[in-house]
Amino acid sequence: MLTLTRVLCPTDFSEVSTKAEAYATALAEHYDASLHLLHVDPPMPIMAPYGEIPVDVRLFEEQREQALADLAAAGDRARALGVDTATSVRGGHPAREILAAVDEQAADLLVLGTHGRGGVEHLLLGSVAEKIVRKAPCPVMVVPPASHPETGVLFSRILCPVDGSAASQDAVAFALSLARETDGELTLLYVVEPVPASGEFGALDVEEYRRLGEAHARTVLAAAVPAEVREWCRVRELISSGKPSERIVEAARTGQADVIVMGVRGRGAIDLMAFGSTTNDVIRRAACPVLAVHPSAADRRRPGTAPAAAPV
Repeated sequence: MLTLTRVLCPTDFSEVSTKAEAYATALAEHYDASLHLLHVDPPMPIMAPYGEIPVDVRLFEEQREQALADLAAAGDRARALGVDTATSVRGGHPAREILAAVDEQAADLLVLGTHGRGGVEHLLLGSVAEKIVRKAPCPVMVVPPASHPETGVLFSRILCPVDGSAASQDAVAFALSLARETDGELTLLYVVEPVPASGEFGALDVEEYRRLGEAHARTVLAAAVPAEVREWCRVRELISSGKPSERIVEAARTGQADVIVMGVRGRGAIDLMAFGSTTNDVIRRAACPVLAVHPSAADRRRPGTAPAAAPV
């Protein structure tokens, strides 16, 4: 069974950060874990390409004072629910400071809010949340603006995409632990990717390609959850075809998923390319939280091993 002892939640006090705080607080309360609310104060801009930027230092001082007041209020809200809560402020680059805090506190779970659309919000995701999800040594829950924490904090409807890789197996193990907490339903989704463009791999029999892809999907889905686990956990299996990120978001929407649990493959350049094409795209588009499970997190705890036994 999943055990959480330390939950870290960075916040900038925006609306989506407040939603992330709600998820983090509820999870800490449910698992009797401690909660740490962190605000990162970015460095004050000083230089520009053509000289110094005129800066009113008083404005930044007022912003810092307001941040301290907002952080104290957030801590009080969590403590009012009986959650052991600490707060802190760090200065520096947000992604770097958040990752440092994860390491220093040995956090079991990182919960953060982010935006997933265009413009400045796109840059925010790319520069902060994307880097954190890829590099954090613990699971990361990314909460989008469209989420509703008051209705689905304990995750009774869980969607977990699988592809037969070790990363997706780690995600399934984590998803099973979440499902066990609520006697929830786990939906496994395998997306058969489109037939390669003509000539890319020579002549292809389209129907044969699809048939083999679906056969492989059924094999992977059947092996993803042991038979003894299916005796206590309701498991649905879906096979879809198309671009993986689009089909995952669609399945989450039609199935009214409370959370999407995905495996993150690694930290290298090649892994970043795969991450950017699937996990990152799902985070941008999803209307529910996305829980990214890194292999290093699974290696430390393997939360899905306990559910193989009959639930107590």
